[in-house]
Amino acid sequence: MNDAESFWEGNSYLIVTDRSKPAIKLTIDELKNRGLSVQALDIKDLGASQVQAALEALSLPVEKVVIGITAMEPADIIQYLLGRGCEDIWVHWRTDTEKVREMASGTAGNIMTGKCPMLYLGSGLSIHGMHRLIARSFGKY
Repeated sequence: MNDAESFWEGNSYLIVTDRSKPAIKLTIDELKNRGLSVQALDIKDLGASQVQAALEALSLPVEKVVIGITAMEPADIIQYLLGRGCEDIWVHWRTDTEKVREMASGTAGNIMTGKCPMLYLGSGLSIHGMHRLIARSFGKY
């Protein structure tokens, strides 16, 4: 089992979204369907001070964090979460930034980038199941 597969074996998750990535909604639904504890933070239309207040209101730490945002710098949220004891963080495919990649290459927690959660959570003959089959075929899983 690789790190990306084992990431989904947690019990408590925080999902941070701005609704720019449709797979994030599917991720929330799938984790809830599995009976896991899921906190969802939607930052769409929130200013920086409102995002900060929303972060402070969360019950932290959680085992795993998924971030899929394009409306603001994800590294700022990651830095806050690392400071609150969240160490396993998944940054949705095509939402990582240079700052996130720098953090991921450093010693700050376990930060994964470059993959869609539904590649691992999707099942059966869905579009995500087909995506997984193709990714495995090309060694990108």
